[in-house]
Amino acid sequence: MLRRLLVLALPALLALGLVVAPAPAPAEERYPEPVLAGNVGDPSVVAVGKKLVVVATGEQVDRAVKEPGRGWRWTEPVLAERPAWARAGAIWAADLARVGKRWVLYFAVPVRGLGPEGRCIGVAVARGPLEVFRPVGTAPLVCPARAKVPAAADPVAVPGLPSRGVIDPSAYTEGGRHYLLYKTDGKPSSIRLLPLSGNGRTARGASVELIRSTGVVENPVLVRTGGSYYLFTSEGDFARCSYHQTWRRSRSLTAWAAAPQGVLLDRASTGGLCGPGGGDVVVQKGRATLYFHGWVRRSSTIPKGAGFWGWNGGEQKARRAMYAARLTIRSGVPVVKRYLR
Repeated sequence: MLRRLLVLALPALLALGLVVAPAPAPAEERYPEPVLAGNVGDPSVVAVGKKLVVVATGEQVDRAVKEPGRGWRWTEPVLAERPAWARAGAIWAADLARVGKRWVLYFAVPVRGLGPEGRCIGVAVARGPLEVFRPVGTAPLVCPARAKVPAAADPVAVPGLPSRGVIDPSAYTEGGRHYLLYKTDGKPSSIRLLPLSGNGRTARGASVELIRSTGVVENPVLVRTGGSYYLFTSEGDFARCSYHQTWRRSRSLTAWAAAPQGVLLDRASTGGLCGPGGGDVVVQKGRATLYFHGWVRRSSTIPKGAGFWGWNGGEQKARRAMYAARLTIRSGVPVVKRYLR
């Protein structure tokens, strides 16, 4: 879920205040239309010159590109092959980032030993974001020790958390140092931060926990602006319309226990979108855009109804379209200025 983590330097985002409990976002009169109506679960978007590239959940990581004056078009999948330690199954919520002279893909792929949905995080590289990526290394970057794979750089040995796997990798760079955020799967769930090596391919130290939830918190994206960090996440059951996009604010990269927080997107504030979440932030020409997904009917862009649930077969009758919203920060609170078409 690029959920790509970016350091923002936007003049419009510098008016930070001390608001602790923000008022709910005003509700849209009608839901927005998607910018990409295909199946784009957990979009990770990067700007490459005047182009935009998105990668999304899929068997070998789906990919689409948008050129100036044109609509989005699908290209070949991102991965040429999966690592030897992985098994078959969809690759979830990959993240695309440029690290030095190479492009790096972080992805959550199924593995043996963690149950039917258990996944671990691997790394692949390419010279460009539209080229074929190939896995690097002989072991996962992040993976619980009980998985039947070679020992990972980060074994996620955390008391009190289920070892169902790790998903939702999201890259962040600050001051020349690279980090990876990810989610520990299951309930309770948590978001962790792992220092990375200079080339972004292996760990540079131990991971630390940023936040923990008794429910589901996932899809982390980290943004820094005006001396504060903003941690965007999704919460709830991704397969239901109640899934929503949230935010937290902290002055510290690693201290989030007392962070102010709020809801950025939900069904009510978006005029009826079903499960708006999985958001990623991209900055172009001084403007911040949030790309996120929402469930729509298989044959149209009408959002699924409130009773929709993807796990009961509903996913065969629906897809996750990609939406875009221009963001700003008002008195320390991230808000949607307008939706893009």
